[in-house]
Amino acid sequence: MTPEITTVTAIVGAVCGVTALLLSFINTWHQLRRDQVRLKIVPYHAALTGILSNSHVNFGVNVINLSEFAVVLTDVGFCFDDETKGTLSVMKYVEPNGRLPLRLESHTSYTALFWLDRTTVPLFCVRCMYAQTQCGTLVHSSSMVLHRLIDGEANGHN
Repeated sequence: MTPEITTVTAIVGAVCGVTALLLSFINTWHQLRRDQVRLKIVPYHAALTGILSNSHVNFGVNVINLSEFAVVLTDVGFCFDDETKGTLSVMKYVEPNGRLPLRLESHTSYTALFWLDRTTVPLFCVRCMYAQTQCGTLVHSSSMVLHRLIDGEANGHN
């Protein structure tokens, strides 16, 4: 009877040891990720009422701070195919959250609306959107809405 108890004890000990090891890896990964700046960028096409123009595109971006701490957002814009960046200037009197630089608390967002001139901004060269923090973290993002806007510009649609 003693060998059965020893085998059962060894199996239970091994299962508990492997479980503890996995939980310690998960905890370490979570702690490392917790200290990183994490931003989510959501570009969208804005339909503003009262602004009618064929040469302009109403565009917006929502930057969400998914970090566990506050970050200071300093710049939002487009990344072009040739690796250059284009900072966007926001619409006057429509900026809901204030001007950049802006302190974003944990799990809050910054929304900016842009009025892009088709004649000066080559949207067909846009690769993605970016947001930059004061500490130098640069986050790139794209979305189906951004690709539709770019494809619509390339095909000559509004």
